[in-house]
Amino acid sequence: AFGGLRNRIVFEINSQYLKHGETIKGSFYLVTNGGEKEIPYSLRVQSGVSGSTLESLKTAEDFARLAKKDLDLALQLFEYQDFVQAPFMEDGLCRTIYDGLKGRPGRRNLLEEFLVALRVKEPVRLSVNTEKKSYDCQQQGAQDWLEIRSSGWGYVQIQAQADGDFIELVQSQFTDQDFKGGLLRLPFRVRREKLHGGKNFGSIHLTALRENFTVEIEALAPQAEQDKGKTGSGRVELEKLYPYLAKRLDMEAGVLDRETALNQMTQELQKLREEFPEDDLPVLLQAELMLMGGRREAAAGLLGERGERMAALGEKERERYCYFRYLNYLLNPGPGAKEGLIRLLNQYLERMDGESFYLFFLLMEVDERLKQNPLELYLRMKNMYQEGCRSPFLYLAASRLLEVHPDLMAGLGEFEVQVVYLAARKGFLNRTMAEKTAVYAQNFRYYKRIYQWLLEKIYELYPMSQVLEALCALLIRGNQKGSGAFKWYSMALEQGVNLTRLYEYYLYSLPKNYGHLLPKEVLLYFSYDKDLDDENRCVLYRNILTYMNPSSELYQTYMRPMEQFAMEQLLRSRINSSLAVIYDHMIYKDMIDRRAARVLPGILRSYRIQCKDPRMKYVIVRYQELADDQAFALDGGVAFVPIFSDRFVLLFQDAFGSRYLDVSCYKVPVMDKPELLERCYEVCPEHPMLRLIACRRILEEGIQEDSQASFLEQLMEDLNLNPVYREQLLSAVTDYYCNKARSQDGDSMSFDCAYLVQMDKEELNPRQRQKICETLISQNYMREAYEMIGLYGSQYISVQSRMKLCDRMILQNLFDQDELLLNLSYGVFREGCCDSVILDYLCEHFNGTVEQMYQVLIQAIQDHVETYDLEERLLAQMMFTGQTAQIDSVFQLYTQRKNTRESVVKAYFTEKSIAYFLKGETVGEPVFQYLEGVINASIEKDRVPTIYLLALTKYYASCPSLNEEQTRLCRIVGGLLISEGLVFSYTRELSRHMAVPEDIMDKAMVEYHGRKDSRPELMVRILPGEEEYHSEEMHRVYQGIFVKQKVLFEGETMEYQIYDLENGIRTLTAQGKAVCDHKLEGKENSRFVLLNHMGKAFEEKDEEALKNTMEDYLKKAAVLSELFPTM
Repeated sequence: AFGGLRNRIVFEINSQYLKHGETIKGSFYLVTNGGEKEIPYSLRVQSGVSGSTLESLKTAEDFARLAKKDLDLALQLFEYQDFVQAPFMEDGLCRTIYDGLKGRPGRRNLLEEFLVALRVKEPVRLSVNTEKKSYDCQQQGAQDWLEIRSSGWGYVQIQAQADGDFIELVQSQFTDQDFKGGLLRLPFRVRREKLHGGKNFGSIHLTALRENFTVEIEALAPQAEQDKGKTGSGRVELEKLYPYLAKRLDMEAGVLDRETALNQMTQELQKLREEFPEDDLPVLLQAELMLMGGRREAAAGLLGERGERMAALGEKERERYCYFRYLNYLLNPGPGAKEGLIRLLNQYLERMDGESFYLFFLLMEVDERLKQNPLELYLRMKNMYQEGCRSPFLYLAASRLLEVHPDLMAGLGEFEVQVVYLAARKGFLNRTMAEKTAVYAQNFRYYKRIYQWLLEKIYELYPMSQVLEALCALLIRGNQKGSGAFKWYSMALEQGVNLTRLYEYYLYSLPKNYGHLLPKEVLLYFSYDKDLDDENRCVLYRNILTYMNPSSELYQTYMRPMEQFAMEQLLRSRINSSLAVIYDHMIYKDMIDRRAARVLPGILRSYRIQCKDPRMKYVIVRYQELADDQAFALDGGVAFVPIFSDRFVLLFQDAFGSRYLDVSCYKVPVMDKPELLERCYEVCPEHPMLRLIACRRILEEGIQEDSQASFLEQLMEDLNLNPVYREQLLSAVTDYYCNKARSQDGDSMSFDCAYLVQMDKEELNPRQRQKICETLISQNYMREAYEMIGLYGSQYISVQSRMKLCDRMILQNLFDQDELLLNLSYGVFREGCCDSVILDYLCEHFNGTVEQMYQVLIQAIQDHVETYDLEERLLAQMMFTGQTAQIDSVFQLYTQRKNTRESVVKAYFTEKSIAYFLKGETVGEPVFQYLEGVINASIEKDRVPTIYLLALTKYYASCPSLNEEQTRLCRIVGGLLISEGLVFSYTRELSRHMAVPEDIMDKAMVEYHGRKDSRPELMVRILPGEEEYHSEEMHRVYQGIFVKQKVLFEGETMEYQIYDLENGIRTLTAQGKAVCDHKLEGKENSRFVLLNHMGKAFEEKDEEALKNTMEDYLKKAAVLSELFPTM
């Protein structure tokens, strides 16, 4: 209820169980004293601002077109929580792909993968010209770009990486936004300051989502201008000497013959002299080569050229100065020169904190006395190694010493390893040293790579069993299991080497492509020794099952351990290529119990997934039926993944968590044992994946019996299903129960609706709820159906079902008032489908609009239904609202069928009096009979409602004649009204039945009916005397009735215009004219009439008539003065 001049009525829409696009239609009905108003509404449910856009996405192609047209909007929708409400997302595959991608890094990449996976767009393909690019940088660096072209539209991500210090990338990350018209120019620079002399090689690597490209870059820089190989003084750096020193070492070691080595060293020194013309070292080295080649004069010439400069070095460059002295000694040998050089070298060596190998090497060349004490010499070399000298010439000198004195090597330390390794690598190691090394190698306490190289080189020179034994022992000690180690383990087995754990490491390092039966001794060994880890057991047992004769005795020995191992691994749900072979041979139907049946299906349905993209770290499996995904780590690009159906999606995940679908991979089934899978289902039918397979079969064939429906119910309760698939199951189950219920007699209560009652109906769509609700009604689950309607509404439920529900609920509630039930009942009635129970209920409780209540009343009377107080309620509402079109018939029904209430009757006749007097409506004779009775019964007539008096006198004014009682009553009531100033235009008509004062009868009247709050403005002019209108006041006589009385003489006409305010605007609402029209009826000789006659006679110049009229007027004036003297 509400009141006042201005109201705000707040309403709330409960759209909790409505879906996007649904429409709520109805009307608000306002019942007011100003009338009844119907305000229709049509409310459309929309999921946020993007709801209309989502609704338009009927297919995946629609979404692809939207993404191509407005990528930002597509991204917003893709991340929108209600994106799954788009129509095309009702497809299980679309939903599965979306759920697998959402929430992952890289929003644009996710959208691209989504569209590509749905095959509504092609992935963007890139093309790059990978031909080598060459640049001549003689004067300056270069700037260039790579042209990358894209085909199609969509997301592109490119990572650029430069291989080479001289290549500088301006930008390393690019996306499709960097492309212009399908073309991207990737800029780069070749930096000249980073180039060395000659050709420089590098490359640019481009890594995209699905493609990789490499473009080789070559830059040429001039030799003469390069400072890379120079120091500040133009001296040769050590690394520049490496080619020369390597050839010198080969010559000293005997790898190269002297002549060849001299030629090659000469060429290297010539390059150094050209590159470093100011340095003396290449000159000294070349002089030495000349001396070695017998070209003494040429050597003397070179030394002579540098003599002064080298002599000036002295203490500053000890090594070069001594080297110069050494070369002069070789050129001019003599006792004095030799002794002087020896003294100089010893002097310098004594002054240095640590020994210089170069000076020491020169000393060994000239002082034969050092070799007379080999132990001291060897220890001196070893000390130099310990102080940090790693020169191969040191190792060479030590190895030559050990050749002559092998007893000097008392162990195999780090120095000895380097010495012996150099001798073995250069091929001059003798057998004695090889044997001693093999003996000492047995004492290696840990593994080093150089130890392995040493023994491998020795074995290549001297393939002795003790060397092989030492090598295998070292590999075992170092836990080496690679294919390189297998070669040596295999040799050791072939040669009968007896070594602890040799068999184990032989098995550990067995190559994957090993294609024959293991050696018998290995098989025999492991038939007794079972100390193997699971991985290597797989390798051993797979080899046995693949290559060994099953009828052999050794095979039978392994049978029991293999069966136990197979079952252990099975129960741990492990699978790989080797285990697949073991399971294939070792698992039989009879072995499958409930424990095995829980895990075996996952193994039987496993696939070997091999991914070619090294960036991928996991493979993700999502089934269209399940809401969760399963992740499997890729090991070397391979994972073993259980796949139970063809309704799955494979996604790949990188180290950053981003997911991809368009990834190249191979999928190969690991096992093919359908009989075992069938056995698993028999033993353990509750296995989730087996249940899903059975569920799919039921859905395809349709639910045939209650057990299948119960199976689906339990499945929905136990598993976390994909919402789309769950909706399919719910639909199938509800359809089954609803169809079954329709096929049975609902009144017999033979159908149990327990599932339909207990199920969570929030997950259902409106049509499914409709089916359930109608089923419950048909099976007389009225209270449950009624509660459903209270929550979800009744917009889709048939009128017959609603009628049955209303009938039963009204009776159950014993006709107690219930707002929801009342609305449902009227809805049924409005659709023309109701019975006496519903009509009875409506008559007792329903309150609607006048029209609605009137329809209920008429129908109830026709069907002879008790109407309770409906007539009285309806009559009261008609009078309250002013909707009185059928009020007479309702009043008649009220007075004929019910005990009337005086206040209602009075109100009715008051309403009819108002309608007659104020609105000018026609009313029946009974109304006036009632008014006459009320007025006659009233002792104090002035206490009777004024509207009664007005209506009755207006009625009398319209009657040509009245009976005696009516005439009496007219005189009383008319006189009362006239005395109170309630004079209207009809008052003059009462002169036929009563005496009306002359001042009323002699005047023309203008009557205006307006609003109660009107303030009309009357504009008049009297013709023929006036030409302009002038304003005159109108008096309010009763409510909105205004009357103007005006005296008009014979021949005068009053024209009038009435203005009123409508919506604040002065508007002409009425106009007309009035003439002199006296109501004579026996009063033709009144003084006012006589004045009019005199005026007429004067105008017509009728002197006789004028004289007679003047005499009559004077006589009447004298009589009045005598009868009514002035006080």
